[in-house]
Amino acid sequence: MRTRDTRTGYGWISIALHWTTAIVVLTLWFVGSSIHADIATQEATLRLHTSIAITAYVLLWARVIWRLKIGHPGPLPGQAGIFYQLGKYTHYGMCIAIGAMLISGPLMVWARGEVIHVWDWFAIPGPVPAGMDFFDIVHEVHVWCSRFIIVATALHIGGVYKHAAFNQDGTFGKMLAPAREE
Repeated sequence: MRTRDTRTGYGWISIALHWTTAIVVLTLWFVGSSIHADIATQEATLRLHTSIAITAYVLLWARVIWRLKIGHPGPLPGQAGIFYQLGKYTHYGMCIAIGAMLISGPLMVWARGEVIHVWDWFAIPGPVPAGMDFFDIVHEVHVWCSRFIIVATALHIGGVYKHAAFNQDGTFGKMLAPAREE
C-alpha cells in the first residue's frame, strides 16, 4: 500500500488529507457564511463554526504542512504547461490561505476579548489583549482568505471537470487511488 507521494502521483496520506480537508473546509465555509443569516441563531452558528474548526485544527495544519513540505507531484505525460502550473500554484495558494485562516480565526475571537468555546466541552482563553483595531485586521484577513479559497475551489473543480471530461488523462484518478511504485 503506497502511503507516500511519488514523482507523478499521490499516496494514501495525501489523498486522505485532501478529501477530509475538502469536507471540513466546505463545511466551515457553509457554516461560516450562515453566521449572519439569522440574528437569533448567530451566536450558536458562530460557536458551531468555531467548534468544527478547532476540532479539525490539527488535521488542517497537517494538510498544510504536508503539502508545503512534501511538495506537489510532477505532471503526468502530456500535462505540463500553463494549466499544470496554474493548478499547482492554486493548490499552494489554498494551503497558505487555510493556514492564514487557522491563525486569523482564533485571533478574531481573542481580539474581541472572548474565549474560544469548543462545543460545550471547554474554552480556550486568549493570549492576546482585546482590541477592535486588531480584530478588524484579522477579520479582513479571514474574510479575504475565505473568498480566495472559494474562488480557488471553483477553479480547482473546473480543472477536475476539464481533466475528467475533455483530457481524460488520468488526473482525476490521482486523487482516488495512490500512485504505483516507480
